[in-house]
Amino acid sequence: MNVKMLAAAAALATCVPFVAQAQDDARGGISFRGEARIGYETPTVSGDGDVYKIGSAVSYGGELGVDFDAGGFSVGPYVNYEFSNVELCDGGVCLSEKGNLSAGGRVGFAVGQGSQLFVKVGYASIEMEGSVPGYSASESKSGIQGAIGATFDVGPHVYAMVEASYADYGEFYDINLQRRQVAAGVGFRF
Repeated sequence: MNVKMLAAAAALATCVPFVAQAQDDARGGISFRGEARIGYETPTVSGDGDVYKIGSAVSYGGELGVDFDAGGFSVGPYVNYEFSNVELCDGGVCLSEKGNLSAGGRVGFAVGQGSQLFVKVGYASIEMEGSVPGYSASESKSGIQGAIGATFDVGPHVYAMVEASYADYGEFYDINLQRRQVAAGVGFRF
């Protein structure tokens, strides 16, 4: 079973048991959400025990998700895309990150009035571009991503969020590729 199928199965498994419950609930029990996010990320490569930063830069994008209320906690799928400004150049040869797509499942736990801690696990795909004067090419690599974070209600349908995530994409041209990121943003539930 490949990584994409495993992530899709995990996302489906997190939400299917709660769909029937949510449909029977008079309040609906379903919350759709959208987030605008900005972060700081560091893609790295490692090999022979050494870790090298490709660069560090701002990332920005958004996330869509569905939360199914399960009484004290919520569960549901999400999809996220973020653009990146990471670039490493030396003598006209450049390596840059174009963006990162992730999808998976999220579980949130209420920790007080209007606050929630959450964990996420899913599939991630990063697109890297290499260029020399007059030529460029890009390639994507996929792997597993996990995150922890918190949301804080700031209005009836508005929340603030913070998150730390790590993705491991496995071997990319015989070196290991990872991405570390911290992000903050504002979200809307509808």
